[in-house]
Amino acid sequence: MKKKLVIPIIVLLVMAAASVMAITVIIPHIRYNQAVTALNEGRYDEATAAFAVLGDYKDSTDKLMESRYRAAEAKLDEGFYEQAIQEFSELGSYRDSSERCREARFRWGIALSSKGAYRDALEQFLLDIEYDGAKDQIRLVYSKAVKKGEIGVAYDTAVSLRDFEGISRLNLQVIAAGRNHVVALRRDGRVMAAGNNDKGQCNVQDWTDIIAVAAGFEYTVGLRADGTVVATGYNNNGQCDVQGWTDIVEIYAGNTATDTIGVKVDGTIVATGGPEGRNHHEQIPGKSEGMIKLCPGWSGIIAVMDTGFVRYIGSLSDMKGISRWIGIKDAAIGTGHAVGLLVDGTVVTAGRASAGQNDVEDWSNIIAVSASNSNTAGLKADGTVVVAGRDSHGQKDAETWEDIATLSVGPGFIVGLKIDGTMVAAGRIAGGTDAENQKVLDEITSWNNIGPAF
Repeated sequence: MKKKLVIPIIVLLVMAAASVMAITVIIPHIRYNQAVTALNEGRYDEATAAFAVLGDYKDSTDKLMESRYRAAEAKLDEGFYEQAIQEFSELGSYRDSSERCREARFRWGIALSSKGAYRDALEQFLLDIEYDGAKDQIRLVYSKAVKKGEIGVAYDTAVSLRDFEGISRLNLQVIAAGRNHVVALRRDGRVMAAGNNDKGQCNVQDWTDIIAVAAGFEYTVGLRADGTVVATGYNNNGQCDVQGWTDIVEIYAGNTATDTIGVKVDGTIVATGGPEGRNHHEQIPGKSEGMIKLCPGWSGIIAVMDTGFVRYIGSLSDMKGISRWIGIKDAAIGTGHAVGLLVDGTVVTAGRASAGQNDVEDWSNIIAVSASNSNTAGLKADGTVVVAGRDSHGQKDAETWEDIATLSVGPGFIVGLKIDGTMVAAGRIAGGTDAENQKVLDEITSWNNIGPAF
């Protein structure tokens, strides 16, 4: 009887041992070999899942990491950059995963740029701006964005590189000094204004979809994204009569003048305002003649031409020296003087110099100029500012500024936009008491998110 019981027990034990061997040795061995085959054949997701189930069998843990790494490599090679970034990131310090993650982000940025998604490309490059070649790609995004007219993107690329000259080449119309007020464009297309508002020049709170601003003699002009124009403030000469304008791509006004000028998409000129009896507007050259910038002033209008010459439209004999300027890339006009920026970064002047506003002969490395009644200001390539002329209201405090993207000079004051989107201001903007003026200065310096609209 005992012998009859022993035999089944032995059989059961053998079967149990065989089962244990199958479960712990044979099946894992088979699954391991299948996983290795999947890995070698490039079926990485299958291999990853199999090695994960195998746990610590043999070198399955290492093989699991290898499978995930090679899967991430495959995603990178196939152009699935976002997935590759995620997978390399999850691999942490395994092999060179960190460096491959950086490579994936860089290649994703290049792919986005090639598709015309310039802002998305810039975001990827900025996440790892020190990666080899990233800054060169950002410069390429700048060039492409400029050609496509995406000024907001071009601005952000230049800011990221602290390329103040690149910013100046965009000819931004985002801040403007009026006679006694200041306006600034927010990146969301709304407009800020501060200063005197006796003529309604600061009534811009309802404006939306604005892409450029200009300020004149107690009035403000805004260009909408659809090519129409809005204006508010003093309208004694019809300078705010812009309701019927369409297809406008540039606007100009001057804080010593009442001329409002628009450039249409076809390069032709529309204009309104200005002293009665003058025919200055009919003499303004259009884009087809090579005009690249207009500067309205009390004594006339100057036009910067793509030939490097400047045309003066006016009658002041003091300004006749402008006709001898050559190699000019930017200019500005005050009440009775004008300044021109040469391509070599030096500055020339013409007109009256009673307040020292023409004392610019020692200036160098200038990338932009601005002027008004008794002051001239220059923006240097390092983002600092130089000022000539009166300092009766502390205008020359602007020479302590840094990181300036663009500036604008008014009668007795200067305002600047910093690359972080905040504002700086010096001088006397508003009439009344010193306390009232300080309140205006404080309001302006509280603004943020100023810059070209997205």
